[in-house]
Amino acid sequence: MKSMLGKHTDDELETTTNVKRVKAADSLQVFRELQMPIPGVLAQSYTFFSPHQAASEEYVLGVDEAGRGPVLGPMVYSACFCPISAYVHLKSLGFADSKQLSEDQRSKLFARLQTEEHAGWAVRCISPRDISQCMLRRTKYNLNSLAHDATIQLLREINQKANIRQVFIDTVGPPASYQKKLQQLFPSMEITVAKKADSLYPIVSAASVCAKVVRDAHLENWVFAEPLEVSRVFGSGYPGDPNTVRWLRESLDPVFGYPSIIRFSWSTCTKLLEESAVAVVWADEDEKHTKLTSKWFGGASNRRTRSKFFSRRPALILTTSL
Repeated sequence: MKSMLGKHTDDELETTTNVKRVKAADSLQVFRELQMPIPGVLAQSYTFFSPHQAASEEYVLGVDEAGRGPVLGPMVYSACFCPISAYVHLKSLGFADSKQLSEDQRSKLFARLQTEEHAGWAVRCISPRDISQCMLRRTKYNLNSLAHDATIQLLREINQKANIRQVFIDTVGPPASYQKKLQQLFPSMEITVAKKADSLYPIVSAASVCAKVVRDAHLENWVFAEPLEVSRVFGSGYPGDPNTVRWLRESLDPVFGYPSIIRFSWSTCTKLLEESAVAVVWADEDEKHTKLTSKWFGGASNRRTRSKFFSRRPALILTTSL
């Protein structure tokens, strides 16, 4: 039985969540007009480009992300761009690091950005399912590689629509090596990769706002593909948030685990599954519970052995005449 304190906390969290949904209504209208997949089942990653009337002059572009650390929901990479001649005007709109802005401020800035004639933005929204598959596959594809490739994809595709000259990017990993990598791929661009770029360059701040608004909209309007009754009170989604950890504990099904909003590659999720989910033993494992992969990819010999299913049952020889 839950304590009264716990019940009170649940009510407060639910009230806060409902208030957020009301505030997100204006943003949802923007997404509907743009024909973005929000709300919807986010089964696969997608890339979206805002309608944009390209100018003939050179552009400045910024890149930032939202949702890199959380254990649930998508990771969203965003690029915002405008003509260099319009950059001073963009700075005056009040863009700042999205973490320093309120939800209402971010929504208003995002809506304002849609009215800027030559400004454009794009997002690469990476689903939690794809994040899990990339990080858990046999040939490791870590989060940094996933982030780099999302940025490179955005730069390549936007450069086909606008003449990108100056680029500012919030770093993933060491700034110097990341900048060198990008500069080799895009020699015609002047690329700056820096820590805290979202606080230093307003064009990166604008990208930060777009990424944050899109990610929040997905979470607040998440459509579960699974036929489960699951609470929407996720907390912040970060593994260190007690409300998120509590949601993870309460939403774990001992047989089916978690719904696809979860990133199964996160250690927080893995530990909870090991502690509370039903253990799985493969039917062809020996008494020492040898790992399934070791039979094919490790050990002293990779030679296939006959399955116990067949070795314990005599084979029948069938003959027929035609």
